[in-house]
Amino acid sequence: MKAKPKIRLIVLLLLLTAVVGCIKKEEYPIEPQITFGSYGVVPDVNGNDSIGVLTISYTDGDGDIGLYSYDSVEPYKYNYFLKFLEWRNGSFQEVQLADTSFTFNSRIPILTPEGKNKNIRGDISMFLEMYYAYMALKSDTIAFEVYIQDRALHKSNVLQTPAFIVNRP
Repeated sequence: MKAKPKIRLIVLLLLLTAVVGCIKKEEYPIEPQITFGSYGVVPDVNGNDSIGVLTISYTDGDGDIGLYSYDSVEPYKYNYFLKFLEWRNGSFQEVQLADTSFTFNSRIPILTPEGKNKNIRGDISMFLEMYYAYMALKSDTIAFEVYIQDRALHKSNVLQTPAFIVNRP
């Protein structure tokens, strides 16, 4: 009778070992990779698109995405690069703002995980104040071109989003 609990324990351990052994560890390249997630807007009181929310998904094999607060000069000033595009003359063209010092580029904070496994994946959502682009827009159809860069200066793929129709003043 005492052999049954031992047999059950051995079978349970074998099953547990088989299940754990089948779990595949995710491995990604050390260069970040991005894909389009979504785009949404927050309207103002007049129904015009006030804030755009662009979400991309990312993977990185060595987890070195993100900048420290003291990283403030090139090439570490920005690590999220965004071009604002509008449909003109049959193709997408970059929106040229009157204030050339203004940029839609941004900073991603440190995302490096703790522990030995540095593979990471997730989503990054950026909030875009549309007001600055509306002054230069000549079209109601926009898109974005995005890429990110890690601390080793590896650039991700460049992603162009689908086209979006905007409600603007």
